[in-house]
Amino acid sequence: MQRETYKTLSKEEVKTLLKNENSILLDVRTEEEYWENSLEETINIPLHELQDRAFELDKNKTYITFCRSGVRSKTAALILLEEGFQSIYNSEEGILTWK
Repeated sequence: MQRETYKTLSKEEVKTLLKNENSILLDVRTEEEYWENSLEETINIPLHELQDRAFELDKNKTYITFCRSGVRSKTAALILLEEGFQSIYNSEEGILTWK
């Protein structure tokens, strides 16, 4: 059985993918970090809550995991794959490079 994996994308690749209405940027930073500095049209589910809250997300959508610098988003991508999501990407660059 082949294990599903995610692909890591550059910031420019993420911006291109977000033009698709089926793609969602999932910010996995803490709520405090999110309110201090966030991008428009993102969903915030902190990494430590993601496994318990994955049911809130539509498995038919494409998710791009995103955090401060790109570390937590890798873990988030793996969690989503474990939860049965199929179309998962990880943003190589976090919010620090977007502003």
